[in-house]
Amino acid sequence: MKEEDLKVVQTYKDAPKVLHEVLDSLSEKDLDLSRGEGKWTIREIVHHIVECDLNYFQINRYALANTGEKYIFNEFDAQVWNQTMNHYQRNVRIELQLFSTIREYISYLCEVIPNSLDRILVHQNGKATVRDALNHDINHSYHHIEQIKETKRIHNI
Repeated sequence: MKEEDLKVVQTYKDAPKVLHEVLDSLSEKDLDLSRGEGKWTIREIVHHIVECDLNYFQINRYALANTGEKYIFNEFDAQVWNQTMNHYQRNVRIELQLFSTIREYISYLCEVIPNSLDRILVHQNGKATVRDALNHDINHSYHHIEQIKETKRIHNI
């Protein structure tokens, strides 16, 4: 695997550790703080990151196993899932474990499958490489980690 691809895989794999570090000093009450009116709480953001990663997990796995084959996935409304899955009251501990396991597993597959990052995902909106998909997943998780950091700054915690 090329050095730049190793970096992509490592950055992808490191996101759970970074998220855990950002959350480490927070109390249960702190998890219910938000950046402002109408914004998700830290707890809701954590659940959203993992809900999305569960979808990305299957997409990435499919692309690794069936490169070039079309994968149809359902779009989901994050606001609806936030409400129906009770993100506002659920514990984040299991979510963090799941996030770590998902990222570790996909990283492992990328490391042991030849040309893994060049494999192709075809979906209803076009196509992308696994590399593109991992970069998307990286951007998504780190974007929301930054929102959590911003919430902490706003509340001086």
